[in-house]
Amino acid sequence: MQEIVIPVSAFVRDLKNAVEGAFGFVALRGEMTNLTRAYSGHIYFTLKDKDAQIKCALFKNQQKINRAELKNDEEYIVYGRISVYEARAEITLVASLVVPAGEGLAAMRLKMLKEKLAREGVFDEIHKKPIPEYPATVGVVTAESGAAIHDIIRVSRKRFPAAEIILSPALVQGKDAHFSIIAALERLSVLDEVDVIIIGRGGGSKEDLEPFNSEELARAVIKCEKPVVSAVGHETDTSILDLAASFAVATPSAAAELVFPDSSEISHSISKSLDLMKKQTENIFFQKSMLLDNLTLSMKSPLEIINNIRNEAEKSIMRAESLVKGIIDKKRADLAELEKKLAMNDPLYPLERGFAIVLQKGKTVKKSSELKTKEPFEILFGDGKAGVN
Repeated sequence: MQEIVIPVSAFVRDLKNAVEGAFGFVALRGEMTNLTRAYSGHIYFTLKDKDAQIKCALFKNQQKINRAELKNDEEYIVYGRISVYEARAEITLVASLVVPAGEGLAAMRLKMLKEKLAREGVFDEIHKKPIPEYPATVGVVTAESGAAIHDIIRVSRKRFPAAEIILSPALVQGKDAHFSIIAALERLSVLDEVDVIIIGRGGGSKEDLEPFNSEELARAVIKCEKPVVSAVGHETDTSILDLAASFAVATPSAAAELVFPDSSEISHSISKSLDLMKKQTENIFFQKSMLLDNLTLSMKSPLEIINNIRNEAEKSIMRAESLVKGIIDKKRADLAELEKKLAMNDPLYPLERGFAIVLQKGKTVKKSSELKTKEPFEILFGDGKAGVN
């Protein structure tokens, strides 16, 4: 059988793919040793038990979510992914979360759930909804007898008394309290008059946060078409509800401060707006009054307008009469000239100057040779005619 020889780098690369693909993310428990903080800000340490050990790295960008103080010779639970460093074929646990072993399992499960929901986009900005500027009705999900509802009512009456509050009571602690919170949220989400919903409770222990770290509650919040404000009284911890809600504040009172506008500020703003509108109206009135005065001064009286029109009309009539007279005089002169020419072309005109016309048989005799002396003829003078037999 022929041997297959491959480069070391190819083998280590296959080893890396196999190991990282097989294990991915793991949670390991052991004693911390060789704790080192590098100049880059990364933390390196070894996690071991009595039979084995593994190198670990907690990079700088992951340290902001790790509040536990790290010490050598203490036992921790480390959650992270397995990585193979090819240059030396070393297996390293790249840590995401490091917690003391005594409190680690619950924190680990919560961390894993947050990462899962984050990868699925449950916490994405697309699910966040704006709070109306002047909410008329606010829904509240909390315990009916708890301090949270009283704090919200107190703040609302001080800031925005016109708003209505609808309480949808729910259990806010206990094993299955998240189901009660979800049911209360769904009751409010179908009410058209509700503008925004507050989910909250007062302060409590870390265990009291459990109902607000529910995957089902997070999905119900992003499914709700109304903005949801998380108001769980735990300032040091961030719950899943905080991440899924449109807004998150530290206490129910803070939620009321956020949701309800300050009526005194509104009144002040309205007063300022009214003052500004009054000044603007006065300025407009003043400008229009000046314009009207200018127009009035520039306008002529009706009598003056009529007189001007009459004067113009009389001038037009005089110009028209002069024009017509000139035309008539010219036509008369032309007519006289035509009459003169016509008179000069009158065949009887020469008779008045002493000439005569000889007529024979009704025809003019133009030549002496045409005259038949033996026959009668007429001689036409200017003042009459005479017959010759």
